[in-house]
Amino acid sequence: MLLELLFRWMHILAAMTVVGGTFFVRLALVPAAQELPSTEHEKLRHTIRAKWAKWVHLSIAFLLISGVYNLLFVILPHKAELPGYYHPVFGIKFLLALGIFFIGSMLMGRSAASERMRKNQTFWLTINSVLVVVLVCLSGVLKVSHSKPPTPVTTPTPAENSTPTP
Repeated sequence: MLLELLFRWMHILAAMTVVGGTFFVRLALVPAAQELPSTEHEKLRHTIRAKWAKWVHLSIAFLLISGVYNLLFVILPHKAELPGYYHPVFGIKFLLALGIFFIGSMLMGRSAASERMRKNQTFWLTINSVLVVVLVCLSGVLKVSHSKPPTPVTTPTPAENSTPTP
């Protein structure tokens, strides 16, 4: 129980970091930085990338580790109770996550390909934001798909309460 809770927290905190960071960069930082002179803009971009990259990569690692743990030890033991759509939706979610991780890693990378991708970072951050929204929605579907509805509370009828008379 404690290990399951720790992995759940790890997953949620890492997701918050990546999702929040994606939206902050796309909606606030990039528009604000575009108002700076070119040299200051590049210096800011380089400094932020150097500091933010480790958090992006750490969050991706935490998401992968906690996601695999959750799949193997929390979800699969209950596979008989899962609806038929669970695994296809999970597969789509996993592929979306890999795409999000790829775009995030490339935007933080140091390679020539990463630099080319960063030249169009607004486009890639927009794509990542859309993918993140879809992934979060699919996560919600998966979360509620294997929770059992509450058992209705019933009160005994007067006939059930009465004792039979001889």
